[in-house]
Amino acid sequence: MLKFIIRRVLLMIPILLGVSLVTFIIVRSIPGDPVRVLLGADARSTPEQIANIRAAYGLDQPLPVQYLKWLQHVVTGDLGKSLRTGRPLTTELQLRLPVTAQLAAFAAIIGLIPAMLFGVLAALKRNSRLDYMTTLTALLGISVPNFFLATLLVLLFSYKLRWLPNVGYKPFLEDPLGNLQLMILPAISLGLPFMAIIMRFTRSAVLEVLGQEYVRVARAKGLPQARVILRHVLPNAGIPVLTVAGIQVAALLGGTVIVEQIFALPGVGRYIYEAIANRDYPVVQSVTLVMATIFVLVSLVVDILYAVLDPRLRNR
Repeated sequence: MLKFIIRRVLLMIPILLGVSLVTFIIVRSIPGDPVRVLLGADARSTPEQIANIRAAYGLDQPLPVQYLKWLQHVVTGDLGKSLRTGRPLTTELQLRLPVTAQLAAFAAIIGLIPAMLFGVLAALKRNSRLDYMTTLTALLGISVPNFFLATLLVLLFSYKLRWLPNVGYKPFLEDPLGNLQLMILPAISLGLPFMAIIMRFTRSAVLEVLGQEYVRVARAKGLPQARVILRHVLPNAGIPVLTVAGIQVAALLGGTVIVEQIFALPGVGRYIYEAIANRDYPVVQSVTLVMATIFVLVSLVVDILYAVLDPRLRNR
């Protein structure tokens, strides 16, 4: 098991290096001069002043040199500073990452538990009214983008019914109730599409296991239905569901970019959105790399859990 974990950890290194290189190239390909964006449209700076600013931030050096210097700082734990605000990115992430993590965790809880419950019930009651309703709900959840769903939720619960606030953020430790009221709509916006995917996949996985010969043999032996489901169906159906759920949980981080912007949450997603608009190279590069690291770590945890459930994978 230890060798399996070491192999997976070593695979993370080339993946993150590839992400850092691709991100660096894409960011540098964005049209616009970050120095002129920083100075503003009405700034009256001389070419010499612009050149000095570009040199101060290292933007006058060749791209390979810029990349290697940035990578060297990242490896030592220095993510750099924002071109626009001058604040260290480590400080910014310490303030913003908990907001995004809370949003993703709430969305995962909202989506995962009901999805697995109704997915299993739909498979056990195939072609029933519950099965049809579950399938329809899953199709709608997959089809509706989270930004459109977020807009509908705001119009209904904030403007029409006036039950919940629509924008803003309060730390949980300072105001737990206010925090939950502000986070529930963004979490639902992210969680419902996630729930639809997991629900659909859980139903398919359980149906596939129910058709296996060992399940029919267990039923032929006269085992109770509950024991067959708990001992034979769910453990085997849970392996592929776990893989998809892990990938989707990590993918929730990408969905926070739009949702945080809609609900004005001071999270990482909104931060990187504003950084792209402002051509803030260090923010986009470092935050993207941090998000990719979180994604890879979640995938690593899923691989470990997968190997625990299926020992055959440990030797791969």
